[in-house]
Amino acid sequence: MDDVPRSESRPSSPRRWALIAGVYAFGCATVTAFALSDMLGLFAEVIGLPPAFAMPLLATPALVAGAGLWWALVERPGTVTYPRGAAFGLLTALVTGALWTARFVLVWGPEMLTAGPVPLLVGFVLGMVAVAGVLVGLPIAYVRRRSRDRSAAAATANSL
Repeated sequence: MDDVPRSESRPSSPRRWALIAGVYAFGCATVTAFALSDMLGLFAEVIGLPPAFAMPLLATPALVAGAGLWWALVERPGTVTYPRGAAFGLLTALVTGALWTARFVLVWGPEMLTAGPVPLLVGFVLGMVAVAGVLVGLPIAYVRRRSRDRSAAAATANSL
């Protein structure tokens, strides 16, 4: 048999869960971007994103932000709670939205944020993704709690 324990040959569970959370956040952000594609399509065109890949590109920051925020909010403290899961989703959505709003400001200048319906559109999109973020943060917190409960139960059963 191998002298190296299985847990050392694979990425640690918290690290793996942070990566899973990032991929999950990216998937949810992509679905949300497609759901809001009428408004976000115009936004993507205005900031110069290629139309064929605009929605997945808009979701890309959620991959990194989601993994980092899951690690900071859930794995590092070591306690998986539903409020932490909701905070993960909310903050991932807001960070992603803030990054793209900053890109808009870089392309068009800060004065464009006050022109016509732009503030209303930015506020509406950030509000929608914030609500979506809270809602998508809860299922992954549930799954993580269940996996942690199972691993604790397995360790207890094996130690008897």
